[in-house]
Amino acid sequence: MGNQRKRAVLLGLMLPLLSTPASYGQGLVELLDQVADGEPVTVVSRDYPGHGAATEAVAPKTVVTAPPPGQIPSLPTPSTAPQEPPVPWLAPLPPLAALVRLESHVSCAPLQREVLAVLGSERAAWSVTVADPVGRLMADVNGHMPRIPASNQKLISTALAVDRLGVNHRLKTSLWRLPNGTLRLEGEGDPGFSPQQVARMAAALSGHGVHTGTVSMEFEELVPRHWWPADWHSADRNWSYGAPVTRLAVSANSSGDYAVYDPPKRLAGIWSQVLNRQGYGFEWAEVPADSPNPQGSQLIHEELSQPLQSLMSRANTDSHNNTAEVLLRVGSGTWNLAQASQVTLQWLKDKNLPVDGVTIADGSGLSRSNRSTTRLYTSLLLTMQYHANGSEWYGTMAVANRTGTLERFSSSPSLTGKFVGKTGTIRGVKALSGRMATPHGYRFFSMLANGSAEPRSRMVGILEAVFKHSSCPRVF
Repeated sequence: MGNQRKRAVLLGLMLPLLSTPASYGQGLVELLDQVADGEPVTVVSRDYPGHGAATEAVAPKTVVTAPPPGQIPSLPTPSTAPQEPPVPWLAPLPPLAALVRLESHVSCAPLQREVLAVLGSERAAWSVTVADPVGRLMADVNGHMPRIPASNQKLISTALAVDRLGVNHRLKTSLWRLPNGTLRLEGEGDPGFSPQQVARMAAALSGHGVHTGTVSMEFEELVPRHWWPADWHSADRNWSYGAPVTRLAVSANSSGDYAVYDPPKRLAGIWSQVLNRQGYGFEWAEVPADSPNPQGSQLIHEELSQPLQSLMSRANTDSHNNTAEVLLRVGSGTWNLAQASQVTLQWLKDKNLPVDGVTIADGSGLSRSNRSTTRLYTSLLLTMQYHANGSEWYGTMAVANRTGTLERFSSSPSLTGKFVGKTGTIRGVKALSGRMATPHGYRFFSMLANGSAEPRSRMVGILEAVFKHSSCPRVF
């Protein structure tokens, strides 16, 4: 087991043994460093007033000796005498992800100096945060300052979705027959829904008593004013990256590089062609999204999307905006964007992530009203490192100089394959957050630049510094 992983495991085991706030600082991390390196260590913990001992009593010492490398440290044997209230270290251990939090002070002076040197005169335009797997803050520049994150926003949308739905969740597109014979099409925004799936749905009609005549169909859809986040620029809406976000979408409402401006009309055209070939006539209408199906409605056919794992890859590796917008909505459980934003912000708070100054305006980062911090993204990366679906989530990110939006990140081979991450680019904004593998364990980083003249070269310089100083001693 590597030293970084040992430190993380020991953090979960040892933190409940330290009963005072003062124990959570430098001494704890030095203990973890020493135990991870196989050094014998003795820790002394006392009960203090208000922590299981009467104010006039002197609590006995509890001694815990770190075992040799490879052995799991055992907890002290509790006294058999009844105690009221219980001794704090007898409480159940919380999940490791709940224990790992960013420290408040930078403790790798060499890395901090080099990051500042790389930023130079552009320091005010940047936010940078770097941490190790147990939350040690190795470098931080303007980490609390809210900035426009561009497509780094997708990290939040995908993490929300996988946390709430799981990697195997699939979106449904369902065809119903109502009691009056009308068909109704309902969808959950599957960005991969295709004309071939329309054909399969049409083929199922004959098996449900629809043989001849004109097919009447209702599309359950959002009203047009809700197809785009309100502040998406009108010029962006013409292109595939700014395509409308709808419950029923064929090929993510895009055609080549261009957006499909009227998705229901396009969908109706596809249905008409398919049904005409089968000898049916076709007429259609729209009904409001989430209209309840009348009692006695019959499900005729259902098409499923790719698993959420694949959808996250499309959002993170390829930075597909429409997919990320859908994941925000299905992850939050609502297609009302304002409500989805509130749910997402509350989810971040529930994860004990730093949200001061954070604004969730959309799920993809195309909105310039989004605000986030590098402290938030680095904390999210740390939290997902210990999440049940964390490895799958990290697996959906681009690989440096190899895949997705990072395929041509740097001409220097020194970073090739060394990190996975999520890029972000809109006018005047450059962002990159991710996880780097170093000889001394993972390093988690986030960089947001708003108004930088040379963002790419500075990002490369910072990442090279992170790798160079990965073994940095704790220097305040």
